[in-house]
Amino acid sequence: EGCSLIFKIPDILVEKVQENLSDVKGPFFGSRAPGRIEILGNHTDYNGGLVLASTIDQYVWMIGSASIEAMFYSVQFNNKDRFDPNNPILLDEPSWRNYVRGVYWAFKRRNHDAKGVTGAIYGDIPVGGGLSSSAALEVASVNLIASSSGLKIHPKSKAMLAFESERLFCGISCGVMDQFTSQLGMPNSLLGIHCGNLVTQNVAMPSGVSFVVVNSMISRDAGSVLNERKGECLQALQILQEIGWDISALSAISIADLANVTESLDEKLSRRVRHIVKENQRVRDGIALLQQNHIEEFGKLMIESHESSRDLYEVSHPNLEILMDISQGCEGMFGCRLTGAGSGGNLLLLTKTNDAERIIRETTTEYEKETGLLAESTLCAVPGGVVVEELPEF
Repeated sequence: EGCSLIFKIPDILVEKVQENLSDVKGPFFGSRAPGRIEILGNHTDYNGGLVLASTIDQYVWMIGSASIEAMFYSVQFNNKDRFDPNNPILLDEPSWRNYVRGVYWAFKRRNHDAKGVTGAIYGDIPVGGGLSSSAALEVASVNLIASSSGLKIHPKSKAMLAFESERLFCGISCGVMDQFTSQLGMPNSLLGIHCGNLVTQNVAMPSGVSFVVVNSMISRDAGSVLNERKGECLQALQILQEIGWDISALSAISIADLANVTESLDEKLSRRVRHIVKENQRVRDGIALLQQNHIEEFGKLMIESHESSRDLYEVSHPNLEILMDISQGCEGMFGCRLTGAGSGGNLLLLTKTNDAERIIRETTTEYEKETGLLAESTLCAVPGGVVVEELPEF
């Protein structure tokens, strides 16, 4: 990171800490966890498969100090949550508060002596846009709480604590990609993750190209889509296991075996399995193409991935299709695809860096003409994973 994290903490968060936590003695810690984009590997993660992801330069920041109880103030939502860190109760309504409570639950489950923290939270990752604001909140929380409590925990174990908050405590059927990327990502490097055995691989970002995220402005509840698709995949797996397939996850099926598999499943489940197996192979092929600097071929894989997510997995949205059509007509554009759960959210573009600003202008102008929606777009840097450190006194 070079210079201290304190210089990167948004002014509004510092102000709110001074307003709301003026009686807290310190020492204060700060954490900053990035959002992520899924580059390839749509819905493969919870099927024990491969994903390729990247951190982006949108974050959740937290500042806090150890205390007896846990008390967090959210700048965005302008509300506080106060609870017993040794007995975090899941709240009925879905909210940011459950993710932080879930982190304490995960610490307790793993027998870590996590102290309460009095802190404040601010983020600039759009909520419900597929850039994993929830994972960034969880990773920022894990690292802040661990540092405030003087706990030394391995980075992969921290990622798992964040994952367990969302998956086990909040009951969202996510895979490990989001939390692993936010925790473990390296600057200017993509992260390959084998979600079955949690082995990770850093893949250097080629020079001269950039990722652009264009928000369709169709917000969606990713949880419902995720839970439905996960249920379908589980159903397919159980059917195959019952008829004698010796597999523990759909990602264990090879392309060569697909024909035999889909004979045993109905049309819908067959489509879901074909997507997962082929998408898994696309991640493998994509990593090899990036390592050989074959950017154009990689871009074609992104488009294939999108078409499979749309036709076989059925998680696209009419507005994403409009964005796809527009983007593919732009010069200097290598590839594009939906990123995240789908059903709205964001389109990811891979462009020549020099053409990125023009492509953003062309895409958003045309999209507004066709839909009346003003798409937000971000030219993404790849900053690497979470940063946490002790801060000077406020």
